[in-house]
Amino acid sequence: MELEECDVRGAVVADKGEGAVLTSWAAEDLGKKGDNYMSSVKRVKAQVTIGGREEQLTYVAKVKMGFSDAFKEFSNIAFFKEHEFYTKLLPELNGVLAEAGLNPLRIPKFYHYRKSGEREILILEDLTARDFLLDDRKKGFDIPHMSLALEELGKFHASSYLLQQKTPHEDLSEKHKFLGIDWSNYCETPGQDMATYMAKELDTAAAVAESCPGYENVARWLKEIQPRFTDIFAELSKSRAPFHLVWHGDCWTNNFLFRYNAKGEPIDVMMLDLQCCQKGSLAADLLMLIYLSISTESRRHNLDLFLQEYLSSFSATVTAGGLPSPFTLEELREEYNAKFIYGALMGAVFIPVVIGDAEDTPDYSQVDDDMGKFLDERRKQVLDMLNRNPLLRERMCGLFDDCIEKGVVSPC
Repeated sequence: MELEECDVRGAVVADKGEGAVLTSWAAEDLGKKGDNYMSSVKRVKAQVTIGGREEQLTYVAKVKMGFSDAFKEFSNIAFFKEHEFYTKLLPELNGVLAEAGLNPLRIPKFYHYRKSGEREILILEDLTARDFLLDDRKKGFDIPHMSLALEELGKFHASSYLLQQKTPHEDLSEKHKFLGIDWSNYCETPGQDMATYMAKELDTAAAVAESCPGYENVARWLKEIQPRFTDIFAELSKSRAPFHLVWHGDCWTNNFLFRYNAKGEPIDVMMLDLQCCQKGSLAADLLMLIYLSISTESRRHNLDLFLQEYLSSFSATVTAGGLPSPFTLEELREEYNAKFIYGALMGAVFIPVVIGDAEDTPDYSQVDDDMGKFLDERRKQVLDMLNRNPLLRERMCGLFDDCIEKGVVSPC
């Protein structure tokens, strides 16, 4: 599933027009192990001639990785969703923002897509050429990084609210069918989907809880809900107006890039990877972002600040579109708390992925049709991480404490 010259040529033409002639190109891996999981991401350097003038262009190519049946369908739908988002939904979201006198969403430009059998390619703008960088996923966002991420997330959600209000009698997921596909319904093969994998990963989270004194009840709870995991997620994905919006679906540290000033302070943000976007509660994005992308201490001390900053961005966007803000801070807080278990389960499954070093990164391409061996080895790896990575213990115990404090689990 390698990048081919016709893909690069397609991106160049989309970017610079038919008069641009591709003379040579090369591709190199972008990022390091642990930065990407569903795609092989490459920087493409293209030498072109435009009107007799030589120019070098760079792009980012997302190349679908080879997976067994355990993840193949998820990978297929992820690429399908992102292509549909870029070519059909994003122009409409940016359209309502333009009508409101606002700038478009901070999302990389789309140039090229090709699918041939199992081979699938997306080519996008190279944001590193504009000095955008990843933040440290292990350290997590500080307040300035989080504020920028929440500002863009609020604008993204609000743009879908404005778009939905233009056709109040037709849900966006009826027009854009891909928004109705989620982890609980995309796969027709029982046991071969991401939700099944995530449910089984709760055994690893339970093993972590058992290894941390005082959290035995958390371990029992995680084991008890495992058979109902998919149903729980499906139920939590439902929401009521006005919170039922288009959400990102994969909101965590590595899906935001930042640009910095001379002092090293973040001053701009871009949002990436719309491979899981769907309709659901906006609180799901907030919970995933907050539980996977900031420290326990920051979550406890700054949650009200974060919700207020998100609401300020959301309300400003909606107001610019000529509508009143549809909910208050207190109503947003209620929705966030009502969906808390979503954040707890996402954290239980993915905090070990976010906190791990490069050598601890799970290689999902190695998951065969029988997940058992992979999951057993992964459980041993996470428990070993627990002994040598203090940050993992701190973040997981912080999550377990929240489950107890919110009354989801009784204290031991």
